[in-house]
Amino acid sequence: MVEITERSKRVMLHLPLDVSGQEETGATFAESTETVNISGGGLCFETHRILGLGSRLTLHIQLPEALRKHFGGKPIYRARAMVCRVEPSHSLGASRVGVRFLGELEA
Repeated sequence: MVEITERSKRVMLHLPLDVSGQEETGATFAESTETVNISGGGLCFETHRILGLGSRLTLHIQLPEALRKHFGGKPIYRARAMVCRVEPSHSLGASRVGVRFLGELEA
């Protein structure tokens, strides 16, 4: 029998975020932005990059002091992620990108 698990609650939290990976064209990129929201399973951010579903990204999330206790005291959470949602944003020409965490990266 398949077990149904509740989706992690999203928290509207704007944290500094460095994102790198490949655009749909194959061009590599690295940019600084911020999260729109975050949950235990992933996060959402805005970008002007054209990212396809399934794209693999590297994320560096800067954590405020109050959240570091949940991340072993680390000031930056480094993770691999996969794009699972792309939708138009209210910002001109931007997209909101939802990613799912695939695992933590070593510093």
